[in-house]
Amino acid sequence: MKQIPATQARQRWAQTIDDAHRGPVSITEHGRESVILLDAEIAHRALQALEDAEDAAMAAHAEQAMQDGEQTVTLDEIRRELGL
Repeated sequence: MKQIPATQARQRWAQTIDDAHRGPVSITEHGRESVILLDAEIAHRALQALEDAEDAAMAAHAEQAMQDGEQTVTLDEIRRELGL
């Protein structure tokens, strides 16, 4: 992954964007990684993968809770409670 200081990224913004289209660019401030600039398509796919993983983890947790005998609520019960 290419790494550049924030000052250089600002001075050469067009080049920084071009570099990010080819691969992630780590931008540092005071020698420490601050942000990572990614091509939009890669960023969208990465965020979708994270969301999918979170959904799968939540579903697994809910399934385990049901198997452990935790109380569940039906959709009809929720509707009645909400007056729908």
